[in-house]
Amino acid sequence: MGSIWWFVAVPLGVAALWAIFAPRNQWRSLFSWSVSNAHNSEPGGAAYAYRQIIAAVALSIALLAVVLTMVWTSAREPVEAPVANSVEQIWGSPQPLLVYRSFQPAGAADANLVDVPIEGYLPVNDDERAPLYLLDLEPFSRLGTTNIPGYIGSAPAETDSTITRADVVVKVRGPLLCIPRRVVAVETPERVQLSVLYGMPTPSDGSAPDNVVGCPVGEDLTASVLIPIRLNDPIGERTVETLDGAPLTLVGSEN
Repeated sequence: MGSIWWFVAVPLGVAALWAIFAPRNQWRSLFSWSVSNAHNSEPGGAAYAYRQIIAAVALSIALLAVVLTMVWTSAREPVEAPVANSVEQIWGSPQPLLVYRSFQPAGAADANLVDVPIEGYLPVNDDERAPLYLLDLEPFSRLGTTNIPGYIGSAPAETDSTITRADVVVKVRGPLLCIPRRVVAVETPERVQLSVLYGMPTPSDGSAPDNVVGCPVGEDLTASVLIPIRLNDPIGERTVETLDGAPLTLVGSEN
């Protein structure tokens, strides 16, 4: 359908422009042969003006046809879905924040902290598949601040040391005003049990905050966070669970 409009509009536009800017030349080229005496039969000035008005109307119609054809064609063209980047393909959208810290996982939980759900995990202990794409993520922060009292671990001494030495990356969704304070990893030959504990920042007066009240699980204001964890051994064939023994979801699996 669009090609038919172009086929009609383009010749019509050319003819109209010719009639507007060179009406006398157009008459002599196209119509003078049809009369016995071309000189005596040539139209007068008023007739040429009338022809120019008609040509201007025709040109407007041709331009309108071109515009409508372009709009119609663009509306029918399939729109390609945006290609997700590496982080979104693996971890979903929007992009999570990254806990880029050096720390030693604890061996037990802390009742004063809040155990936030782990939404998924991904083994990354293959040196050839080190997830260096994580370095493109925004670092974890609380209200725009990364230097938070009580924030787990410390900044790594080397740029990519935490990523290249990690054995597993876990994704959690924690309360927006709270921070990761402890990661627990309990390893046996058969399983790896993981837990991420959130809490409030350490108050400047050194008092102990009420983390259970300040960091409720399931609240609406949460942030998606990735945490690279270094284990004693790669996960291998071991199962990955919570501290209660519930299986964790492998990122990219259908379960």
